[in-house]
Amino acid sequence: MMKKTLTKSPHTPLLKRGEKGGFFVLLVALALWPIFAHSFYQQEAPPDFELVKEILVVGSTAWTDTGLDVQEGQEYYFRATGTVSLQKDNPVASCGPEGLNLRTMQQPLPDHNLGALIGKVREKVEVSEDKQTGEKTSREIGEVFFIGKENGILWPSAGRLLLGVNENVSGDNAGGFEVRIYARKSMNPKKFR
Repeated sequence: MMKKTLTKSPHTPLLKRGEKGGFFVLLVALALWPIFAHSFYQQEAPPDFELVKEILVVGSTAWTDTGLDVQEGQEYYFRATGTVSLQKDNPVASCGPEGLNLRTMQQPLPDHNLGALIGKVREKVEVSEDKQTGEKTSREIGEVFFIGKENGILWPSAGRLLLGVNENVSGDNAGGFEVRIYARKSMNPKKFR
């Protein structure tokens, strides 16, 4: 008795006519493929970079401290996913790391979309005291820059790396961005987990 081996030809149809549900399964698989492929791609480090930090940037917090101190001349790369609502319970106010197609003069980076993922290298904190009331106020000094969904940065200065949302009023926000931070391997960055 001869054993029959089944092989698929590249020309063999995946579904036979009359099969119920098969076409629907094929459509779902084709529709989900870009999401799966993109998600898989997102997990890979860019060439010559290594993952040094994964962090959640909470939308309702002005700045999230990454725990990373960067040096001038170091090169980092960011990839972000997630959704932030710039006004709780308002579906029109939700956005991904690229932000909403809206700009105001009251946001940290007025030339970029409202709600986009941004970063700041805090060089120092300046504290001043009101001589009449004795009230102390602090002001962070550092360069703010755009990150969005994916971006590489060569640091122009040294300092503490903070991440945030391109909006000045964050108290009524919800959600967050999951950010993967990569550093160029030649820099041998200290890893924080």
